[in-house]
Amino acid sequence: MSLRFKIALVISLIVNVFLIGIGLGVVITGARLAPAQAARRPVPNIWLASEALPQPDRAAFRQMLREQAAAVQPELKSVRIARREAASLISQPNYDPVAVQAALQRAREGEMHARGEIDAALAAYLTHLSPKERIALAEAIVRARPGSMRNAIMNGDAKP
Repeated sequence: MSLRFKIALVISLIVNVFLIGIGLGVVITGARLAPAQAARRPVPNIWLASEALPQPDRAAFRQMLREQAAAVQPELKSVRIARREAASLISQPNYDPVAVQAALQRAREGEMHARGEIDAALAAYLTHLSPKERIALAEAIVRARPGSMRNAIMNGDAKP
């Protein structure tokens, strides 16, 4: 074997070991970070609080939340459109604060209306629960971690 071939072989070996080390590092780091990332998913107060209910009530309660989330989706789509419009207006060379404020106000009003619809459905549903179940649910809401109910429900992060 020539000296050049031996040098090329050693360099190739070093590069391959280096690349394998990088690959293993990425795999190991990813495996360690995955559980930490999963733990950071927001769990909505009301969804988590429903654990305080007996199983049949919990399932019905969560189904009602899913249905309400689906019912407000068209309105939430218009909220996203209004936010995109505001972002586009903000990016324009000739900034128009009145137009930006109007787009943001449409988004805010849409969000509040959608939240109001979900809250109304929640209040109506609670009439089906016993006082003891309502108290347990109220206490669980106070203890539950904050999060986004709509995102958890619509992204499938929250399971029955």
